[in-house]
Amino acid sequence: MTKSYVIHLAASTARTDLVSALVQTLPGGQVLDAVDGRKMSAQERAQVSVPHLLDPRYPFPLMPSEIGCFLSHRKAWKAIAEGEADFGFVAEDDVVTTDGFADALQIALDHADRQSLIRFPMAPREKPKSVVATKGDVTLFRPHEIGLTAALYLLGKDAAHSLWSQSERFDRPVDTWLQMRWETGVDSLTLWPSCIKSAAASHGGSTIQKKRSRMDQLKRTWHRARYRAAITSLSKGS
Repeated sequence: MTKSYVIHLAASTARTDLVSALVQTLPGGQVLDAVDGRKMSAQERAQVSVPHLLDPRYPFPLMPSEIGCFLSHRKAWKAIAEGEADFGFVAEDDVVTTDGFADALQIALDHADRQSLIRFPMAPREKPKSVVATKGDVTLFRPHEIGLTAALYLLGKDAAHSLWSQSERFDRPVDTWLQMRWETGVDSLTLWPSCIKSAAASHGGSTIQKKRSRMDQLKRTWHRARYRAAITSLSKGS
């Protein structure tokens, strides 16, 4: 039976109702205890988070919360890889489904296999390179460039094993790494509209972001633009 893993920090009690709704909505929904990177020692974090492993270089040091987030997704990948079903779902605990989600879910299920990675993005930032299928208002397509966020996705058993085995050490956030299909060997399809949204702002805020100075924000904007340009260039040939 297909299982869905809802990644959730037990301490995030403001999201308990969101988690319950996702467990009821997704196939075989169950809670997966998240890894709290803030409770890891500096040595433990350094064992898994190693700067500049891949090109283009990710320009920012990973925050403890980003390390915990990546490790939490790895737990889900391992569960799918070792499970009996050909694929499963991974969801973060701030996801809320909206009208039309049943169609988006069904089209993902209809086109899933052991090699699949099918993303449900939060915003329409990806442009179709080729259309795979449509159902109602929902389109499943292969994007020119894989977008960010790993809020909800379907992952095949073989793809899960591949991602898990390649990520013992990492140098960037999980969604940024998943963009790099030329590195992971796991391609990605996108659904839009995905019929989901984030409720983080009204349920405890982001567990990743932190406040930064104006100067720091400007520096990060510049570095981020250079990094994204490199990703766009590499995506064209993949």
